[in-house]
Amino acid sequence: MSKDKRGLKDVEFADKIKTQIFKQFQQERLIKEDMVIPASMLAAAKNLELRRTRDFENSIEDEKRHRRTAKLAPVDKINTPPLTRERFEE
Repeated sequence: MSKDKRGLKDVEFADKIKTQIFKQFQQERLIKEDMVIPASMLAAAKNLELRRTRDFENSIEDEKRHRRTAKLAPVDKINTPPLTRERFEE
């Protein structure tokens, strides 16, 4: 017997490696722990996520529109600092 084969006598099959997405993992964990989430909470979470997505897409459009229509400041204002007032001392 070769050296490599002798070392594999006590090797046993343990388990399959699972590949799953986070959502599937969460669902399985909730089922195992017998936790029940009301449908109203799931609907509220879904609505919140949809609103966040919609707001993000709207902010992207607003930013694009602003960059397209915004005017740059005049060069002389950029190069010269604004006037400042000195403190009045008595």
